[in-house]
Amino acid sequence: MLAYDAWLKAKRGFALYYFEVMTGSQSQLFRPTHYVDITTTEERKRAACMAHESQHPEGFYEAHSLMNKFRGREHGCKEAEAFVHHNQSRAVGLP
Repeated sequence: MLAYDAWLKAKRGFALYYFEVMTGSQSQLFRPTHYVDITTTEERKRAACMAHESQHPEGFYEAHSLMNKFRGREHGCKEAEAFVHHNQSRAVGLP
């Protein structure tokens, strides 16, 4: 876990949140503590992902799109990303 190791090396000096990668295959038993409404930025996110052709976004983005819509429903907006706050990390407001 690169993010966790970096957090420890930084003496826990920043807030640590884990991003939901792909529910069902890469993220398992993910229970969000925080959401970020991406309704107004989803088109830019999609375009950025599609620009990385070597990552084969056509194979994963549809799953992300469904996940964003599902998390949006949970959060009360059109589309959202979900995060889990590390319980030993200081909490900060997400955008």
